[in-house]
Formats: sequence, C-alpha cells, structure tokens
Amino acid sequence: MQTKFQPMLLLTVNNSIDNKKKHFTIDKLCRLFNKEQNFTNVEKYALDTIKTEALPEELSWFSKDYHIPLSKIKHVLSISLYN
Repeated sequence: MQTKFQPMLLLTVNNSIDNKKKHFTIDKLCRLFNKEQNFTNVEKYALDTIKTEALPEELSWFSKDYHIPLSKIKHVLSISLYN
C-alpha cells in the first residue's frame, strides 16, 4: 500500500485533532496562512498547536515546499487569536 506524502506540519496539526472530520488538508493549511481574521475555533486550535508543537524546521520546509513566505507564516502565528 502506497501512502500519500504529507508534510510534517500537517501531521503535527492533525495529530492533535481527535475528530478526523476536522482534520486539515494541505490546501486548508495553506489558506490558513493567508488569513488574518475571523478564525474558526478549529483554525485557532491549529495555530495554537503550530505555535507550541511545531519545530522551526517544519515551518521552514512547509514555507519552501508550498511557496508561502516564512514571514507571512510568522505574521499569522503572531496574531492574537483570543481578543
């Protein structure tokens, strides 16, 4: 059985979400880094997980592989999610 490649950052996020129906896809994770407001609870949870559990290398690899500037990823991670 051949498994489909999944980036480490996606695995980090999805491993922390119990409900498989709420798991992120690569596209959904990419879109998350283009968003700056109106985050859903699952998106907030994913961003919190990335902040606390993801290794810097995961962010760097994801940035390079999916052509998202690392500065944009860091900016979204710096947004206050709970006003």
